[in-house]
Amino acid sequence: MSTSTHTPHGTRPAVVPRPRAAVEPPIRRPPAPPPQQGERLGLYERHAWLIPAVAIASVIAVFVAMVLLTWAAGGGTPFDR
Repeated sequence: MSTSTHTPHGTRPAVVPRPRAAVEPPIRRPPAPPPQQGERLGLYERHAWLIPAVAIASVIAVFVAMVLLTWAAGGGTPFDR
C-alpha cells in the first residue's frame, strides 16, 4: 500500500538567474568558397569512406600486433586457456 506524500508549495516565486553576457563577441567566419572548376578536391574529400576505413584498419592492426608481439616474446596468446 502506498502513502501519498505532501510537499508544501512555497509562496515565493522561483529565482531563475539571467545568463551572463559574453566577454568577447562570437567569431563570424564566412563559409568556405566552393571549389573552382579546375581545382582538384583532396583525397579525403573525394572518398569520404576512407576515414572510417582507416580507423577500423588501424584498430585491427594494433590488435594483431599486440597478439603477435606477445607470442614472439614467449607468452601465450589471449586465446590460450
